[in-house]
Amino acid sequence: YGDFCITGPKELLRQAYMVRMGFNVLLILIAGISLLVGGIGIMNIMLAVVTERTREIGIRRALGAKRRDILQQFLAETVVLSAIGGVVGVGAGFLCRPVTAALLWAGNRWLPDVWATLPPTVHNLHPIIAPWSIVAAFGISVAVGVLFGLYPARRAAMMDPIEALRHD
Repeated sequence: YGDFCITGPKELLRQAYMVRMGFNVLLILIAGISLLVGGIGIMNIMLAVVTERTREIGIRRALGAKRRDILQQFLAETVVLSAIGGVVGVGAGFLCRPVTAALLWAGNRWLPDVWATLPPTVHNLHPIIAPWSIVAAFGISVAVGVLFGLYPARRAAMMDPIEALRHD
């Protein structure tokens, strides 16, 4: 019952695991918020497109286009929009390695005192992009676009042709 504590290697490993899990949860939370914001952005863009093209929707419906045709048209536009966003995101991900290398070089060159105090793991930091992560990022981007594009596409498909033709 003294003033000392013995910590074994298993306890240190467990603490490191818990810290790592905490960071993973934080990263998942940030990614989820980013996906939500991106999805809301896509939905707003598509709602503006639907409003802007109300008259076109009315003309197409009056000429015989089915609701399914209008729905497919706007979903296709949503897929294209989110696929472009996915390609830009994947492209930005490929910049991670050269940006990290540039930051490490700049830190070594301009802040040598700070650089000397950093642990060796920072000195040897080289990001690796797993091939599955490219496919996953692009797929999730398109899936979020389709999910958030369903409401505007459905809204366009459900428009009354007569009311849509009256729209200025």
